[in-house]
Amino acid sequence: MAEMLETASILRLATSNSLIIIDELGRGTSTYDGFGLAWAISEHISTKIDAFCMFATHFHELTALSETVPTVCNEHVTALTSDDTLTLLYKVRPGVCDQSFGIHVAELAHFPPSVVEFARQKAAELEGHSAGKRAWSGECDEPEAKRRRVIEEEGEQIMTDFLSEVHSLPVGSMSEQESSEALSKLCQKVLAHKNEYVSAVLA
Repeated sequence: MAEMLETASILRLATSNSLIIIDELGRGTSTYDGFGLAWAISEHISTKIDAFCMFATHFHELTALSETVPTVCNEHVTALTSDDTLTLLYKVRPGVCDQSFGIHVAELAHFPPSVVEFARQKAAELEGHSAGKRAWSGECDEPEAKRRRVIEEEGEQIMTDFLSEVHSLPVGSMSEQESSEALSKLCQKVLAHKNEYVSAVLA
């Protein structure tokens, strides 16, 4: 809440003569909420307030804002990694950082090897999921964009309904087999819609 109040003050009071510095824009929220807020805030500052702003973010997708707002510039801090070291060079370079160091730092902190390997697997899965969604939402002409937006809205509603139905299952009074069968039916119900957006998310 503190970050929200501080950001609200910035959006209300900042002028084109302000210097705005924000650390971890979008933190304290879920992934999608945080990304949505981070994008909206940074776009508002760069296009409406027109102030000089510097902020750090862990949302790599947010770097795409520079493609639509010419005054936005991406910078990153360089680092060198090896099998057993991570050296921060404290040098700022133009462009997007091409990697994250979280898993490497986990190794240096002597996380169990099984945890590190599983983290790599999940990171790869999430990157693949994001790539699928980017492919789904790629550039297209306006009629096609409208069609995709409709399908995306329908897909999100399908997934919302699915989660609601799963949540309402009386699992406490169901056997493991009954729960599995009920969940399987709900999954088949989702797939029966043959929604392109849902298919892209599940791919």
